[in-house]
Amino acid sequence: MTDLSHKQVILSALSLQPDFTGLATLPPLSSRHGSALVKWLDRSGLALFFNARLAETGVLGDLPDGWSKALADRQIRNIARTQDMLAEAQRLQLAFESASIVAASLKGFTLTPDFNKSVILRHQVDFDYLIAPHDVWRTAEVLQACGYAAASLNEAGESCFRTPLHHIPTSSDDLYALQCHRQVDLHISLWEPAPWFPLSVPDDSLTFTERREIAGVDFRCVSLEDRFLMQVMHAFRHSFRSWVRVSWILEIATFLHNYRGHSSLWNRVIQRAGNSQLVRSIFAFVLGLAQRLFQAPIPPPLYSWVRSAMTPPLRAWLDHFSFDWVTSDWPGSLSNLLLTSEFIPDPALRRRYWRSRLLPGAAQTSLGVVTSRGTRQRFEHQAARLRYVAHRAGVHLKDIVTLPWRGFRWRRALSSAYRCGSATNC
Repeated sequence: MTDLSHKQVILSALSLQPDFTGLATLPPLSSRHGSALVKWLDRSGLALFFNARLAETGVLGDLPDGWSKALADRQIRNIARTQDMLAEAQRLQLAFESASIVAASLKGFTLTPDFNKSVILRHQVDFDYLIAPHDVWRTAEVLQACGYAAASLNEAGESCFRTPLHHIPTSSDDLYALQCHRQVDLHISLWEPAPWFPLSVPDDSLTFTERREIAGVDFRCVSLEDRFLMQVMHAFRHSFRSWVRVSWILEIATFLHNYRGHSSLWNRVIQRAGNSQLVRSIFAFVLGLAQRLFQAPIPPPLYSWVRSAMTPPLRAWLDHFSFDWVTSDWPGSLSNLLLTSEFIPDPALRRRYWRSRLLPGAAQTSLGVVTSRGTRQRFEHQAARLRYVAHRAGVHLKDIVTLPWRGFRWRRALSSAYRCGSATNC
């Protein structure tokens, strides 16, 4: 467990109105707390953004000994990793085009420069493509020819393809090293079907794709408004699985800042998003996180649109629980369960969702399939999986134990929020 005050120092430095006064208070990198903090920085996706912010403002020297070198080394390794992944992305794009398949890249490299300044600041894990439903099988054949395989194809949702996994993942793996295996996720929609959140999204995104050159590679991307819509919904979807990368919220905050005066863009975003209560609640949640964590401005058209969804419970959760939740160590926190009724009004469906979070299934305990017939490697894989499950179970049980106390705090925060809502001086 890392110290929340140290995480606050890092978020303050990354804010759109940065504050560097606490940098010297960070723990030495060689200490237990320093080691835990840098691991959180890596998993949160913030390490490279943090290094870049301090370098461009000339305050790297304010960090305790060891920090600046550790961050610089991570950046160097990620440059090689990014170049390798860009080459693979170009290979896949050319393969799709050779087969006359329209495949639009989602997330990843296509977020530069609108959400971040450079591709080398992102720690990208996989490749995501949006395709037409009728192209699923043809796209699968192309990926198989490129060395990828999928356990099954989902013509109504996401299909995951991987290259053979020869390396057994461990908690000590270097996140910035060249990839041992690769993953491609195929999507037929900007939103994956979920029983908890019946959300309608535009089904014509492939009609509005555009070609862009990013870091020397030609990409087919969805429109700018669909890129933003996708990022908001992606962050929300992962948050209600349990955990969200803080860097995703930072990138959304950066986009809000970069386009804060572009009313026409925000009107197009609103038009594409629709006007359901659920989608406005999703935007209110994610924009509220970006505003509180990084002081992101909410442009007037967006603010007017989500204002009715910024209910007293949502404001109370954002004010009193969001920081602890979003900065929690992997695999995340159950604190957002307190907010479930804002997004799942049906009590029966809400109970099913709660059970799915409190009693996670096998999908949350998988390390992937190791491609090997060797008895030793199968044994090592099983041992690694047991260690992984034990770690997740330990964190999960500790989180469950603290739920009653958080429930008590939640009732107090709600009561205060409703009193404030009915008062004239709040």
